Amino acid sequence: MNSLKIVHCANFSESKYGAVYYAIDRKLSNGLIRNGHFVYDFSYREVAKNSTFFKSKKFGIKNTNNALLETIKNIEPDLLLLGHSELITKEILIKAKEMFPQMKIAMWWVDPFEKIAHIPERLKIIDAFFATTGTSKLNALFGKTHAKLSFFPNVCDNSIEKQNLDLKNEFDYDVIYVGRTDENRKSFISFLQSLNNVKLGIFGNTKDNLLLGADYYKTIKKAKIGLNYSRFNDIDMYSSDRIIQLTASGIMVMSPMIPNFKRLFDENEIIYFSDNQDFKEKLDFYLAHDDERIKIAKKGWLKAHECFNEKIIAKNIINIIYLTKNGN
Repeated sequence: MNSLKIVHCANFSESKYGAVYYAIDRKLSNGLIRNGHFVYDFSYREVAKNSTFFKSKKFGIKNTNNALLETIKNIEPDLLLLGHSELITKEILIKAKEMFPQMKIAMWWVDPFEKIAHIPERLKIIDAFFATTGTSKLNALFGKTHAKLSFFPNVCDNSIEKQNLDLKNEFDYDVIYVGRTDENRKSFISFLQSLNNVKLGIFGNTKDNLLLGADYYKTIKKAKIGLNYSRFNDIDMYSSDRIIQLTASGIMVMSPMIPNFKRLFDENEIIYFSDNQDFKEKLDFYLAHDDERIKIAKKGWLKAHECFNEKIIAKNIINIIYLTKNGN
């Protein structure tokens, strides 16, 4: 594939000043650049906020759409790659395509499918749609579309998740969980907190214990085992990006069984559990058997860095957009 000019319209969280530098938007841009493409990052929410006196995204929608179109005019990209980009209108996408008919438009999505009114209308316009959800779910949601529908995994970045932690001997926590304690997870978190003789670290459930930026990786580095527990654990191949942040940092991961997720990580790379009792039994075993825990952590780390790194995923996205008839 020849070098492409790409406008990447995504969040990039510029006003958070690096607090979420490990988000997927920057990882994808890194992967595309490292594969030899030119990438212009367009932070659509920041443009919207900064274009109004009251820093309002809502009142900046028109401005950010006009700014995106101006950016496309200036760069004449081969590809417009959209993140969630909920503020971008279909009218602007149609206009951009009319102005530059050779330009491909693709979109990625990494959340469960809630508040998705803007997606079906886009699938009539764009060339490809990628999601961290299995294609069986995508087909059920959207049916036949103009766009290619394709799964893509959460992305590891070899320049971000570069610590191999599995040789560490001293830990502050036996188990760490980073995430909100919402209704979907409340019961399991309560169960975790009831466990005796387990050094438990729970973060991110209140404003007072958020983990951001470098502190996030420093803190998970202090745990023997990382818990991957998404808001939804019954969606085909779906997990939050916590799974890759933990595995790629060399921590042994425990996760509920997710439909078809063993296609990504098998039982030698992360430890699956079926219910609370199964979790406790496996937790007790791996806390008592460091060699086995380290072996699993190493295999998970290797899988993340070898199969799901930013260059491989970015290359696969480009190949699906330009070279294949159907997504995988």
